[in-house]
Amino acid sequence: MKQKDIDFRELLENLLPLDQLLPTDRLRVHRALAGGVGSQIEQAALTALSQLEQTGALRRLPSDPAHPSRLRYQRLGELDVIALQLPARAEREGFLIFPRAALPNQARAGFDQVRRLLRLDDPRALSDPRRADPRLALIEQLDLAARELLGAHSARLVPGGEDEGAPAPGPGAGGPFDRALATQARLHADSILYCPDLAQVPRLAGAARESGAQAMAITVVTGADGERLALLEVTSRARDPFGPEELSMIALLADTCARALERVASIEKMVFVDPLTQVYNRSYFDLQVVNEMARAQREQTSMALVIADIDDFKAFNTAFGYEAGNQVLVQVAQTLRGAVRPFDTVARWGGEEFSILLTAPVHAEDVAAACERLRSLVERMPVRIEGLDRRLHRLGVTVSLGVAMHPDHADNAQDLWRAANQALLEAKRPPKNRIVFFTPGRASRSNAG
Repeated sequence: MKQKDIDFRELLENLLPLDQLLPTDRLRVHRALAGGVGSQIEQAALTALSQLEQTGALRRLPSDPAHPSRLRYQRLGELDVIALQLPARAEREGFLIFPRAALPNQARAGFDQVRRLLRLDDPRALSDPRRADPRLALIEQLDLAARELLGAHSARLVPGGEDEGAPAPGPGAGGPFDRALATQARLHADSILYCPDLAQVPRLAGAARESGAQAMAITVVTGADGERLALLEVTSRARDPFGPEELSMIALLADTCARALERVASIEKMVFVDPLTQVYNRSYFDLQVVNEMARAQREQTSMALVIADIDDFKAFNTAFGYEAGNQVLVQVAQTLRGAVRPFDTVARWGGEEFSILLTAPVHAEDVAAACERLRSLVERMPVRIEGLDRRLHRLGVTVSLGVAMHPDHADNAQDLWRAANQALLEAKRPPKNRIVFFTPGRASRSNAG
């Protein structure tokens, strides 16, 4: 049989039946080809091969004993064989690095079982708008699935693929098991990192003893467009519990979670995101404030509600038109969103009013500093709008902020809103551009701009 060496670009452009991929998967391939980055094209090709295998457009052939590190595929009804030489399994600091594409494909048979365990065939499981964060349901189901399928001790989704604003490291915290390990996983996003014995890794031995984990596998959960959505961490109390088949099942869990997270994001955008400003809307905020107050009560700590109102907003509409006013709303919303922590909430309450939830634990001094940052950033931001005369105008924009805290000022969401709104009314009195904290009887504590 005649052999021809080709690169991954030619494989994608000339050999693979891309028309049998889902539209989102085809878009990912086209973006990689248009970008021209070799590593991205290679990853797109490996992903396309796996997806075409799932659809039945390609058949993976048994391994060649003479070349065990090769993957071989064949298009249905054709004799030509596509063979890929994969890099050998690597090792770094006690972790084995397995390219996902090199793992056995037996796990594909378990896809229906994974869907059932994660309840992805139930449209109510991840799309109930009454849940402030449907990801919590997915995380709970994932842990159960890992226990049943793999005999694992635990499975965790660490939100955010880029580690921005993650809490302090540690198996008991909301962040990754180990940040350096998470960084390595992101550098090998197309692989699974597997440590068969954490006790042999001095840097992780203490955390392993604390959590009861003996072994661990970690991989990136990647969306259809290549965005890193989360990290998946699977631990076991046994030493070296995961073989290639189990690692393949972990890869399948990660891929399935990616689809679920993308669906959640799509639902959130339709139901909970203000279409103009792209921050959350009032419906989401109403859910979130109740949840965050409940959490603060459980943890016996404090949180804050801030209402920000754009000063003299009607003047923008009158002088420059409603479209110009919309531009002001968008720029203020994005400035507010960029000035708070990733786990805080910014929502458009209505009109020119925004609500900001500073989640627990946060103290009065921290709230005052955060509010001053919000106020000053809006005051300094360069607002450029196009007026009715089609000319660009540079405007000065300010906001006034009313603040109330739980439990100091209220013990339920309705009273907290009333307290913050009362403080806002005081802040809106001339000269405006102020921060006022609620005080029972009188909103008296203020910071002038």
